[in-house]
Amino acid sequence: MNTSWRRVVILLTALLFFGGIIGFQILSRQKSDPPRKSPITRSLLTVRALSVTNGSASMPIPLQGRLVAFDRVDLFAEVNGQAMEGAHALKEGVRFQKGEVLVQLDDREARLALMGQRAALLTLVAQVLPDIKIEFPDRFPAWQTYVEQLDPEKRIADLPTSTTTREKLFLAGRGIQSQFYSIRSAEERLTKYRLIAPFDGMLTAVDIQRGTLVRPGQRIGQFLRSGAYELESSTSIGDLAFIRIGQKVSLVSEDNGKVYSGLVRRIGDQVEASTQMVPIFIEVGGQGLREGMFLSGEIQGGISEQVVALPKELLMNGREIWRIQDSSLVKVQVHIIRTGRTLAIVDGLEDGTLVVRDHKQGMVEGQKVNWIID
Repeated sequence: MNTSWRRVVILLTALLFFGGIIGFQILSRQKSDPPRKSPITRSLLTVRALSVTNGSASMPIPLQGRLVAFDRVDLFAEVNGQAMEGAHALKEGVRFQKGEVLVQLDDREARLALMGQRAALLTLVAQVLPDIKIEFPDRFPAWQTYVEQLDPEKRIADLPTSTTTREKLFLAGRGIQSQFYSIRSAEERLTKYRLIAPFDGMLTAVDIQRGTLVRPGQRIGQFLRSGAYELESSTSIGDLAFIRIGQKVSLVSEDNGKVYSGLVRRIGDQVEASTQMVPIFIEVGGQGLREGMFLSGEIQGGISEQVVALPKELLMNGREIWRIQDSSLVKVQVHIIRTGRTLAIVDGLEDGTLVVRDHKQGMVEGQKVNWIID
């Protein structure tokens, strides 16, 4: 009994084992493979490109600065005197024409003293006339005419020219020449009591008033020419080679929107240490200009041959650009000749070179791209 039971258990165990194997094989055959994912297709980056062509190019040189008067005169007194008005009121902003009296100082005392010196010369020459008639009879008519024309209230004429050394010593011994030159000095000093306008202009500063007692060396005011101004600006040493004397400049005022033309008149020789810029002076004229106005503009720079003008924003690190070569991005260095506010002039690029205009995030060298020609 025991033996038969054991055989039954062993037989059942074997059947279960083989049945499990057969079932696993059947189920394995019925299981389908999981679907395969299709490969992801990546789209190429599309950029805008510029096809370059070498040729001539010029770049404007930017300038800016404030106007200053071309002619400015500080007025100082050289003599004593009470201030009086000249041709017009002694006020700031008053205009004068060339030759008009700016300031008149009281010269009555000096004028009377000068008239006394002339009268003294008249007396002196009259006293020596008899001696001249005896010693130099051929010279007597000239000296007699001189005495007759000498007027203490008028500027004296030159003395008759001495024809011999003996005559010259004779006159010197009588003090005639010494008196004559003293009068000439006083006449010259008398002119200093009037300050004359050297050109058409206006008073921009007045330091005295009518009735002020003015002393030698005292500042009276400031006078500047109207309508003639200078713009003091500066330029880099690199741009200096493209600027010449007499070159035209276009300037504009941001305040009134007017455009003015100017000419380069002077170029400084000294480089400013802090900015490494060279001063340049431009003559400007026109209606509506005032000293201190701010103007900005540009000079049309010199022309360079066989170059390419690129927008400045295309430069990376100051001297690198993206170009397309064999449908791939390539980073190349360029030789920069000049740079301006918006453009950079470069050389060394072949005609037809494709320069990338778009700088997009994630661009790497060697990346394949599509492009659109702008």
